[in-house]
Amino acid sequence: IVSLSDVIADLQNGWSPKCLTRPAESEEWGVLKVGAVSFGWFDEKQNKALPSNLKQREQYEVKAGDLVISRANITQYVGACALVEEVRPKLMLCDKLFRVVWKDDSPILPKYLNEVFKIPHLRWQIENNLTGASPTMKNISKPALMALQFPIPPLEVQTKIVSELSKKREE
Repeated sequence: IVSLSDVIADLQNGWSPKCLTRPAESEEWGVLKVGAVSFGWFDEKQNKALPSNLKQREQYEVKAGDLVISRANITQYVGACALVEEVRPKLMLCDKLFRVVWKDDSPILPKYLNEVFKIPHLRWQIENNLTGASPTMKNISKPALMALQFPIPPLEVQTKIVSELSKKREE
């Protein structure tokens, strides 16, 4: 059993400037909305266009391979995560999303961690650490996420688990 802080270097959250109400065009910068990961897969269309008078913050640009985790939403979607497989350029994380910063020698596969966030015991830990009075906007803190505990098998077993889960979903 490990804590999230044992297997990753950090969680980085983004920036939430006042954006336009429409999605960004392909040549424009946009800021992801929390809905980009709400259902367990990454949806780049869930974004708002950055106004032309604001300068983008490239350090928050989402890249393929990022694991993105929601830190705020309704209860059932706090802690929702998605592994970004493909993403168009010029999309930034909002401040309600975390990006996993991996350790160089991390003992966990990104795809395995993505699956771990879906197991009932982890969901229970997340839901028991929520804050916020509004039922439509609950939050979890970075320290609470970093303290989440879960089992971690050897890398070859993680690979097998992820493969089996993928195969079952396809069926």
